Amino acid sequence: MPPRIRIPIDGKSAAWAILCAFLVFSWQSLTVRCNYGGNWTALFLTGGRLQIPPALANEHIYTFPGSMGWDGQFYHYIAHDPLMAHDLWKYIDAPRLRYRRILIPALAYALACGNPVHVDTAYRAVILLFFALGAYWLSRLAARFGRRRAWGLAFLAIPAAIVSMDRMAVDVGLAALVMGFAWYSREEHPGWQLYPVLLLGALARDTGLLLVPAYCIWLLMHKRAWRAAAFATAAIPTLAWYGYIDLRTQPFAHSGPIAIPFSGLLDRLLHAWPYPYSPGLRFALDGLDDLAVVGILLAIIMAMPLARHTGFSPSGWAMVLFALVGIFLWRPGDWLEAFDYARILSPLLALVALETLPAFRWLMWAPLCMAAPRCLIQLAPQVLGVLRLAVKVAPPN
Repeated sequence: MPPRIRIPIDGKSAAWAILCAFLVFSWQSLTVRCNYGGNWTALFLTGGRLQIPPALANEHIYTFPGSMGWDGQFYHYIAHDPLMAHDLWKYIDAPRLRYRRILIPALAYALACGNPVHVDTAYRAVILLFFALGAYWLSRLAARFGRRRAWGLAFLAIPAAIVSMDRMAVDVGLAALVMGFAWYSREEHPGWQLYPVLLLGALARDTGLLLVPAYCIWLLMHKRAWRAAAFATAAIPTLAWYGYIDLRTQPFAHSGPIAIPFSGLLDRLLHAWPYPYSPGLRFALDGLDDLAVVGILLAIIMAMPLARHTGFSPSGWAMVLFALVGIFLWRPGDWLEAFDYARILSPLLALVALETLPAFRWLMWAPLCMAAPRCLIQLAPQVLGVLRLAVKVAPPN
């Protein structure tokens, strides 16, 4: 009989992972009940100014009047038609860009066995699964360095996780797989578990493809060319998928040449987003946005010294590559709000923060702590809605 593949599970870390997913589900249940009349499709943040695909009319999708919505609405459509077999792609703003991030929509479709009635529920379940995985791997990393496994709950503070909890973004998938990359790549001879992490990370989001060269560069530095060649094949499914999508879609209108270094970051610092709020609230939001930008700049500056400190480990190389994304990131929509740039660069923020676990050098937490508040404050209106309902239903004294 062939040898069995054993997957060791840390029970204590798994408990914290389940708690993490339960907390996310609890918050989503509360906000859907209190703010959206029990309509779970509100989590996709579908804009009222955009047309809803007729094929999904029976879902009674919750729409936000006067809004263009947000990214989650498009991944919702992709989950109903992952292979572009129907015409749902016509209702997506940038089909080539969105369809490249196929992992979570495809898993939702597969979990629902293609039944459109169950796709939305499956999508939410997949999101919760990645919350659990991210917390699990982070908990194990904490335990490895002699810290409490409860640190796994810190996964909730990553901007990509906050955004995905609130708006069904696919970024939590990559954030979780970055935790898996950090865990498995710390082994002197990483086993087969790292391969699917690399493969899935590339399908979760285009920037996830950077995990493959990060590990392969480390292998080549240690003169393991054959192993590097083997792990490089983890990128093949993603490249094949890109080829399939490119044959069926038009080029993304806003794709262009590489930007001048730091141009996007500096432009965001010099040009505040025109929030349509009172001067006091606008000042506070602008300040938090700028704080997040400075946090990202700090993470970029720290990436190379930290990578050198790790001896250019796989995580070190990943930090460097994601820092380069931050340096050259320049595309309309990428630097509008912290919900955008902090989410995109969450892998960098998380990897920098992870280097504090051995000795808790709190400076390394600074970039993440500077980016998270702006993302968390986005939940304030929903929190107020929950509190208002709680006051209404509270029995009189």
